[in-house]
Amino acid sequence: MARTEMQKRARADAEKRKVAEASNQALKELRAAKRDLDSAFRWGILDVVGGMYVVSGIKIAKIEAAKEHLRQAMRSLQQLRREGDTTDYANQRYMHMGPLGTVLDFGLDGIGPDIYAQARIAGLRSRVKEAIRRLETILKAAGIDENQR
Repeated sequence: MARTEMQKRARADAEKRKVAEASNQALKELRAAKRDLDSAFRWGILDVVGGMYVVSGIKIAKIEAAKEHLRQAMRSLQQLRREGDTTDYANQRYMHMGPLGTVLDFGLDGIGPDIYAQARIAGLRSRVKEAIRRLETILKAAGIDENQR
C-alpha cells in the first residue's frame, strides 16, 4: 500500500515538473514577445512622426521577433495540453497580428499605415500582457511557484 502511494506521489511530482517546465518556457517566450512588442511600439512612434523605411524596417524586425516568441510560447502551451492539462492558458487565436499590417506599413509607408500598424501592435501587446497575467494566475493557483519555474 505504501509503495503504491509513493508511486502515485512520484507520478504527480513528475507531472507537476513537466507543467512547471512547459509553463516556464511559455512565460519566458511571452515575456520576450512583450519586450519586442514594446520596442516595436516605441519604434512605431518614431515611424509615425517621420521615420522612413529604416525605422519601419527596425519596427517590422521587432514585430517578427515577437511573432517567433509567440510561436514558441504556443508550442509550450500545446505541450501542456498534450500532457493532459486542458486549461486555456492563452487563447491562441488572439495571439496573432497577421501580415496585412506589415505589408501596409512597409509597402505604403505613410502616416495612415503607420497608425494602423501602431494600433495592431498595441492590441497584440495588450493580449500578450493578459496571457502572461492569466498564466501566472493559473500557475499560482496550481501551486507552482517561482522556484519550480
